[in-house]
Amino acid sequence: MVNVIRNKSRISLDSLEFLISVASSGSISAAARKWNISPSLATRKIAALESELNAHLFDRTTRRIHLTDSGRKALNWAMEVVESHHALADELGLIRQQLAGLIRIVANEYLITAVLPKFIAGFSERFPDIRFALSATDSPVTTEQRDYDVAIYSGQIPDSSLKGVRIRNFKRILCAAPAYLKRSGPLRRLEDLAAHACLVHRQAQDGVWVFKRGGRLIRQRINPVALSESHLPLIQLAKCGMGIIQVSRGAVHAELESGELTGLLTEYEGVNPDGSQPATWAVFPGDRKLARIRLFVTELTQYLRALPG
Repeated sequence: MVNVIRNKSRISLDSLEFLISVASSGSISAAARKWNISPSLATRKIAALESELNAHLFDRTTRRIHLTDSGRKALNWAMEVVESHHALADELGLIRQQLAGLIRIVANEYLITAVLPKFIAGFSERFPDIRFALSATDSPVTTEQRDYDVAIYSGQIPDSSLKGVRIRNFKRILCAAPAYLKRSGPLRRLEDLAAHACLVHRQAQDGVWVFKRGGRLIRQRINPVALSESHLPLIQLAKCGMGIIQVSRGAVHAELESGELTGLLTEYEGVNPDGSQPATWAVFPGDRKLARIRLFVTELTQYLRALPG
């Protein structure tokens, strides 16, 4: 902790949260924009906190600010205080069934667009005082990131050092539109993928799809004609007859039922590059999970496990 705090100091939770925001933003002006306050007021808030702590927290350059040694200690203390406050408020709210606060969710575009909205809307109806911040990205979070409460991933957990919970396994299948198969001919063997047009997620951008059959791992070279960071456009391209896609069965359940897409070589199971079965994961930035996050993930797990595929 910072060496000296002035007698009868009245440091507010708001000041500590602003310190955390400045440190994560890398500049006072950027934090001011997030808080919707003027840069001059933001500067005064930091100056007042430095005065209360009797410590110099930031070294300022023309473009960025950097935490001093005292600033790093103050930041760690501020994070502990803020997290403890939110944790207590959450636990008390859970007892009353009146949860409130913010849930920051990171997920890939497919999940956050096609899967999560219905669940989040239902959760919000039960807990109207909870707010949500949604970020769509296919870039994996890292162990250093703290700007989210839960990240939802499909496939393989992006970093084995992250704290994650496996929500459910799912099956990847090959499928294509009848129009494509009529034009290009049927897919009779995996080896034929090298001659077919393939619609490929960037996770397989090395030009290989991995399958398992009877315990045997098969790495099959493919012919990518479209590459995307999201499965959503790839599914649409497949429905338009552009080529063959490898995707979770649940993502195209309706299209398979309607006949818009046809499953291919279903005896082969699409797997991760290391041979493990694909899964949906909930990943957390640290060991402490607020009550609202625990409840959200528990109910999301039940919701996802009940979906087809």
